[in-house]
Amino acid sequence: MRLYDFLSKPQTLAAIALCSVTLTSCRHQEKPTPAPVVRVEINVVGHGNSAVGSGREYSGTVAAAEESSVSFSVPGTITEIYVEAGQKVTKGQVLGRVKSESLVNANNIAQSELAEARDAYERMKKLHDAKALPDIKWVEIQETLKQAENAAAMAQRAVGDATLTAPFSGSVSEKLADVGQTIVPAEPILRIVNLKDLQVSISVPEGLVSSFAEGAKASVVFESLGGLKVDGTLAQKSVVADPFTRSYTMKFDIPNGDGRILPGMIGTVVLDAPATAAVADSTAQITLPAQAVLLAADNRQFVWTVTDGRAYQKFVVADELAPEGVIIKSGLAAGDTVIVAGMQKVSNGTEVEIVNK
Repeated sequence: MRLYDFLSKPQTLAAIALCSVTLTSCRHQEKPTPAPVVRVEINVVGHGNSAVGSGREYSGTVAAAEESSVSFSVPGTITEIYVEAGQKVTKGQVLGRVKSESLVNANNIAQSELAEARDAYERMKKLHDAKALPDIKWVEIQETLKQAENAAAMAQRAVGDATLTAPFSGSVSEKLADVGQTIVPAEPILRIVNLKDLQVSISVPEGLVSSFAEGAKASVVFESLGGLKVDGTLAQKSVVADPFTRSYTMKFDIPNGDGRILPGMIGTVVLDAPATAAVADSTAQITLPAQAVLLAADNRQFVWTVTDGRAYQKFVVADELAPEGVIIKSGLAAGDTVIVAGMQKVSNGTEVEIVNK
């Protein structure tokens, strides 16, 4: 029987229609699977996450105001290094030497040639004064002396360059080479820092740069040193923003009388009122953990909030970084519930379960 004849029979058509109705009924009876509830942690704005006051605090990093990597300006093999990491040095102190026999020999030859050129100059000068020497010959004698003087000076300087000296008084922070090592000019050998003159650097958002006046005062507190507090003065104010954070670097000079503060330490910089006059009228700031503030596709900042058990996106403006997290300038109000953990799994309208401990 041909397929066409089989499909044309009334019994076959009825069976096909019945199967179609049955399959359609089964499909309509399927129920959609509900979306799982996402477990999240939240902060309620105004409940212990607002900082009140006219002063501003920043986390700062200490660095030496004067720091230098010292190196030889001539190639050679290191024969002596007289200092170790952590050792104090004074300006002009000899720190190391490279093998210099060939440099000394070259200098001896240059000095000998200079002596000969000077002797010839003195003898020819008498003849020139007596009008017994042609002018062209006298010019040649003068040029020979000048060349000999330059060569002798260079050879003498090369001998001196074989000795490494401290450019200023301070401490050796790092030793980068050892005796017997062959080095090239300008290769760092030691790193020296001046621990008496220190600076602490902070990052400031562009909206607050203008509020930092020259000579602004601040207090710097070091919790790692038992709460040691020192006074700082604004010394440098950058004029170019960091391309990634869009913040500006401010450097404050701080004293280190007892030598306890070291480069790399973290201190809390508390600005005095005059430095923050532009924001002194602020009565409270909303601070959220840094991971709670996200960036949308159009580069706007936003957070996830919870309303009636569901997550919703809310756009905000983040003002600056603080030790506790990110300070929100606008977009949130007291009582708003903000998701601070678990937001990676939510979208607008997602049902959430609050699991704060």
